[in-house]
Amino acid sequence: MTMKLQGVYPAMVTALTPDEQVDKAAMRKVTRYLLDGGVHGLVVLGSTGEFPAMTETMRQDAIETVLDEVQGKVPVLIGCGEPGTQRTILQVKAAARTKADGVLVALPYYFPLDQGGIIRHYESVAEASELPVCTYNFPQMTKITMTADTVAKLAAHPNIIGVKDSSGDFFGMQRYIEVTAGADFAVMSGNPALGLSAYELGAKGGIYAGCSLFPKQCADVYNYFVQGDKAAALELQKRVSLIPLMGGFGPNSAVVKIGLAKQGICGTTITAPLAIAAGQEEKIYAWMRQVGLSV
Repeated sequence: MTMKLQGVYPAMVTALTPDEQVDKAAMRKVTRYLLDGGVHGLVVLGSTGEFPAMTETMRQDAIETVLDEVQGKVPVLIGCGEPGTQRTILQVKAAARTKADGVLVALPYYFPLDQGGIIRHYESVAEASELPVCTYNFPQMTKITMTADTVAKLAAHPNIIGVKDSSGDFFGMQRYIEVTAGADFAVMSGNPALGLSAYELGAKGGIYAGCSLFPKQCADVYNYFVQGDKAAALELQKRVSLIPLMGGFGPNSAVVKIGLAKQGICGTTITAPLAIAAGQEEKIYAWMRQVGLSV
């Protein structure tokens, strides 16, 4: 295990053609936009990348295109996640055949699990994976929350390097940080509104959907924090805390793509059956200006 999670990673959108195939040219433009924004790493095929809707061909096209564009400039995590452990392992092994640096693995999201099932799943995946594994707490999508005790047990595994916490439960994230203190393990915030407070508690960074649209703003909050410029970090955090308002416009992937399309970076196609209500564009542009983009 060589990768260490640190800094701000956008959960990238997957740019698509109107017939829902990966738009490789646009994926390269999205990648360059994020790198130019100063992000510290990338996540391909996370939730914002619409991973549950992707065919294996689409997955491979997205992964290979991003990795070819990045050329090792920053670490790249590949999102993996299936309703069963064995299918998840197949995705993880496919990721290991690329030049990716690690995998972000979602919990199985169909059958109900208990904490023992979570531990068995992640330990099995970590044992089978040639790449380091970041776990993922997202109870809104998986119907179960990883407890602090579970995270502590997983942190002891040599091939499990961290957890992304998208629960929005600040106390829960604090407990993750407390129980993994001293371990070679990163707690990553999944909510940019909690970013600065999370870093102050000991989170090593964040993995954010909205960072796909606001890479510089999200990265600079972290950069100011690391540099010790708390005043600048707090002032920018006030804007970044508005990013989760995106959920009021429609699916994250749709909102980000509309914002990127306004800048000429990619199209607005999302995978069926996802959809966004008509007439949201002007609301989204106004929100983008609030956070700090000139559109």
